[in-house]
Parts: sequence; C-alpha cells; structure tokens
Amino acid sequence: MPLNIKLAELPETINRLPAFPRIISELLTDLDDENSSMLTLAQHVERDPVVTGRILSVANRILCYEGWPEVRDIYTAVSLIGFTRIREIVLTTSTVSFAGHCRVRFSWEHSLAVGIAAQELAQRVDLNPHVALVAGLLHDVGQLWMSCIHPLEFQQARLLVEVHGKEICAAEKELFGFDHCTIGAMIAHHWRLPEDVAAAIGHHHAPSDKAAAQTLVAVTHMAELIANALDLPCRNVNRVVRLSPAVNARLGIDWSEDCSALFGAIEARYQYASAIFN
Repeated sequence: MPLNIKLAELPETINRLPAFPRIISELLTDLDDENSSMLTLAQHVERDPVVTGRILSVANRILCYEGWPEVRDIYTAVSLIGFTRIREIVLTTSTVSFAGHCRVRFSWEHSLAVGIAAQELAQRVDLNPHVALVAGLLHDVGQLWMSCIHPLEFQQARLLVEVHGKEICAAEKELFGFDHCTIGAMIAHHWRLPEDVAAAIGHHHAPSDKAAAQTLVAVTHMAELIANALDLPCRNVNRVVRLSPAVNARLGIDWSEDCSALFGAIEARYQYASAIFN
C-alpha cells in the first residue's frame, strides 16, 4: 500500500536528515566569485575540523601516490596538489561524509561515478565542471531521503526493480506516491542549492524537451546513462533505459565517432577516486 505522503509534509521530514554541509553551498557560491582564492577555500574548510581532517587524509593519500611527503595544513596541500583539485576533494569528501552520517544502505559509488562522468562531459560543453560534479554527486539524493526516512518502503522499491524488473521511478511512485527525482528537487531547494542544480536533480531520469535545454540537466542525464552503460560500479540494477533525444541534441554528441577517450577517462578516474575516497 502506498504511503500517500503529501508533498506539503516533506520539508519537516527533510529536516530529519543530517545537516547538509554548508561548505558545499559556500563553494558553489565562490565558483562565480572572481576574488575567490586559496585563502577563501582554506577559511571555509578550517571552520569544520572533521572536514579538515578528512580532506587532509585524502590529500595525503594522493600525495603519497605521487611521491610527495605528508602535509598537515590545507595551504600546503593546495600548493602541492593545486587549487582546482583541492576544491574537487572538498566537494566530494563533504558529500560522501554527509551520506555516511545517514548510516543507510545507499550506493554512493554510483553517485561518485555519475559525478565524475558529469565532470568529464562538462569540460566538453563549456560548463563549470565543479557544478556538474555536485549535480552528479547529489542526483539521487531523493533516494537517500527514502532510505533514511522510510527504509522499509525503499527496500520494497528496490525489490520491485531487482526482482520484477520494474523501472525505478515507477516502483517509487507505487510505494511513495512520487519518485526520487521529485523529492530530490525539493531537498535541493530546501538546502538553497543553485536552481540549475535543483533542476538537474529533478529531471535527471526523463527530462522534458524544455528541461533538456538546460545544459546541466542534459549533462546529468547523460552522465547517469554513461555510468550505467560502463557498469560503474558493477551492480545488478545498472541499465540504460532511455536516452533523451533532446539531451543528445543539446550536448551535440555524435555516437558514431570514437568515444573511447571519453569513456576511458571516466573509467580511469572512477577507479582512482574509488580507491581514494573509499
């Protein structure tokens, strides 16, 4: 029997999720600030000692792979790894740590793959890759809400997909009355994330022609399809259900051309990131 949750009741339940990392919103704002600098980034990070420790841990693992000595402060890490890479680490580790606080069965490996694919695509269509990374990492945040607030119904929806072959959004609507795209967009608005990120989360499964005209929506939709097609991560529910023609037209990808460089970059970066962030 469906839960018949009213959408007007959702904001109260969203507040039951762990606090969303403020640093993500701050960094997204800084992306458009020409005066943003290493100092600004370090100041954001140092407000949260837990985030600082996690970021330095990841940074040192990267530096170890590359033969550099251990560092103990963000400023040195930035000077060795680079501002752009550190900002990417901040966004990814903050999001993964947030999901970890929920202590639920949820595939953040899939979200990591979609985030990386979105980043690679963004670089090919003149879109800010950091915004694309966040949209990809958070595209399934509606499922995080489902698994955290209504875990039994979430597992029932997964069974409908894995055992009976039902499409995920249809299964969720059957049990919740709405799908994870709808709740995901509401969560993004509740957290006051940028409008284009909320739109990408809300339309990543089956964007209308109007929604697909937004580059970030198109990139996020395509990124999930590519991640599933490449089986990243390997799991039973990976499938390419539908490629929006409007998305394909918006991004201008010619699938008759050799896409091995794009796919290879996504696969290599995913394997590397999985080792680093997990």
